[in-house]
Amino acid sequence: MSAVVESTWRRITEGSLHPTQGWDDVVLLQLADDEDIERTDQIAWRTMLAGILVSVLIHVWGATNLSGWFVSDSAPSYEPVLETKFTEPPLKTEVEEAIPFELANPHDREMDVREVTHAASIGIAQVMDAPKPLSASPQVVLAEARLDVAKLPSYDVPEGLQADDRLVVKGSTGEQFVQIESALDRVSWEIAQNLQESKLLVIWLVDGSASLKTQREAVAKRFKRIYGELGALNETSTLPRHERGLLSAVVMFGEKTNVLLKPTDKFDEIQAAIDSTPPDTSGVENVFTAVKQVMSLWAIYRTEQHRRIMIITVTDEAGDDFGKPHLEAIALCRRYGAKAYVIGPTSPFGQRKGFVPYVAPENGKTYQLPIDLGPEVPMAENVRLPFWFNGPQHEYLSSGFAPYALARLVSETGGVYFMTNMTTMAGLAPVGSFDEASLKPFAPDYRFGEPDEFLRDLRLHPIRMAVTNGAQVSGRYTVKGSPQLNLRVTDKNFRQVATDAQKSVAESQYMIDAMLQAYPTNFERDLEREPSLRWRMAFCLNYGRLLANRTRNLEYNFALATMKTSLAEADINTRSNQWIFHPSQEVKNSGVASRKGAQLATDLLNRVVAEAPGTPWAIMASRELQNPFGIRVEERFIPPPVSSQGKNTQTPAKTKPGPLFAPEPQKKQAPPPPPKPPVLPKL
Repeated sequence: MSAVVESTWRRITEGSLHPTQGWDDVVLLQLADDEDIERTDQIAWRTMLAGILVSVLIHVWGATNLSGWFVSDSAPSYEPVLETKFTEPPLKTEVEEAIPFELANPHDREMDVREVTHAASIGIAQVMDAPKPLSASPQVVLAEARLDVAKLPSYDVPEGLQADDRLVVKGSTGEQFVQIESALDRVSWEIAQNLQESKLLVIWLVDGSASLKTQREAVAKRFKRIYGELGALNETSTLPRHERGLLSAVVMFGEKTNVLLKPTDKFDEIQAAIDSTPPDTSGVENVFTAVKQVMSLWAIYRTEQHRRIMIITVTDEAGDDFGKPHLEAIALCRRYGAKAYVIGPTSPFGQRKGFVPYVAPENGKTYQLPIDLGPEVPMAENVRLPFWFNGPQHEYLSSGFAPYALARLVSETGGVYFMTNMTTMAGLAPVGSFDEASLKPFAPDYRFGEPDEFLRDLRLHPIRMAVTNGAQVSGRYTVKGSPQLNLRVTDKNFRQVATDAQKSVAESQYMIDAMLQAYPTNFERDLEREPSLRWRMAFCLNYGRLLANRTRNLEYNFALATMKTSLAEADINTRSNQWIFHPSQEVKNSGVASRKGAQLATDLLNRVVAEAPGTPWAIMASRELQNPFGIRVEERFIPPPVSSQGKNTQTPAKTKPGPLFAPEPQKKQAPPPPPKPPVLPKL
């Protein structure tokens, strides 16, 4: 560009080029050069913008795809490799390898458990049937143990056992009403499972009451199978070979605790102790005191021999020493890792007492002997209220759950409760067994060992407090059931008869109103906030039943008042001298408030039937709904008998003449003395 300018300038000075034309050429050349520069700059800018765009795209892609990656803040640390050098060669120990086995789970079979679990055990079972000299240990009566559980060493509850979820679950109650033989077979399965990992002490704690005689005989008969199977497994090396791996003891409890057999591995002595269990006639069953005493006596087997401990209790009642002995028994079992298993009865629904029919040999009469079977909860939850009209009363309905104290012993120690059809359950209503899955949401809360703990929890839940208060009030009253539903009257007494019938329902109405005061009127929000299905259903059932009975009482009372005022003596003599009361769908006689109460009762009871099918709550609600809440009076007339007027026209029959000489009067014999009252046993 500079060479062109110099050439142009030289031509202008020489005169060969006009200045204007020369500078135009210079300007044109300069413009062309500027265009080249601008074009070059545009290309550079475009290249730079393309690079920036590509860079942005690459960063966006990286941020999107790598956003889920996390980078550790610190570099991982590696432990130095430990090198172990032996100055002396290690000792060679030969460990006997146990043959792997799996004992048949009784849940997996419909047939009875086989006599033995291994072919080699058949010979042992046959040998055990042969007669042998039996020598039982002398009985030892244990005194009351005074223990300070806080100073005792602590042991964890054994874990790691392979177990069926239906069997070993904390607080498990097993299946409904298994036979005692099946329960014992499952206990033997539990024993074998524990023996796979540790030496074991099994304590058989047997109820000595007279009512358990049949169950004790069944236990004695089943012992041959239990120890035959366990012995067969040990002989064939299917169990680890521990020195005296299984020890057993037999203890009988009643008012006192008797040690029939100290821990031993000799089956003949175990069998003899069970066969010779003496009956206890005191009628007292201190089961938790017995658990506490045997644990304090034989805890040394855990501390020194490192044996696991299983306590297998066979009883047909709930126990009479719930309280401090119950708490101490659980504390000792947990301290030493002992598991409690119970083969026992079911509890009546909302009741503590049951009864057993007993036929006295002295006079052949049947007596109902009271027994303790419950309750299944720490404090009563159901109102005591009879049903109207014909039908079952369900006063002794099975709850489907174990007695609370025994169930809590099992729950706190990780054992199993097997509900068995005991003799003491003969008085329960034969409605049928309940499905375990249906009852699971209704299981009681086994956390509470003392009443104060339970009451503190109640104060936090208004629905539970209302249910408990209503049940407590009902325990102080005795509400009458159906009043007289068939009245015969005359023109002289019909008003008095109606008044007396009104008094009977008025008394019941007073008691029902006292129970209703425990229930809040605006309960809907608290009811929906209550987390426990059991407490919600208890509230709906109890409140619904009280409202239903209140409506019936009001309807019955109003109907009688109407009969007294609307009828006259002439009506009684001509068309209405018998009054029959029937349930009616219409509630129209006792006012608007009564109709609202009847509708609320219907809604609450129907909710129980819908939300708790297959449970005692649904059975009670269905029974209440069996008859509607209104009352209808059917009036009938029965003609009175007509007395005969006038003389008797019939001729008297001829009598034969008597003897000439009358015989001497005989002396009257004294009536036989009344029979002595029978001696009723204490169960």
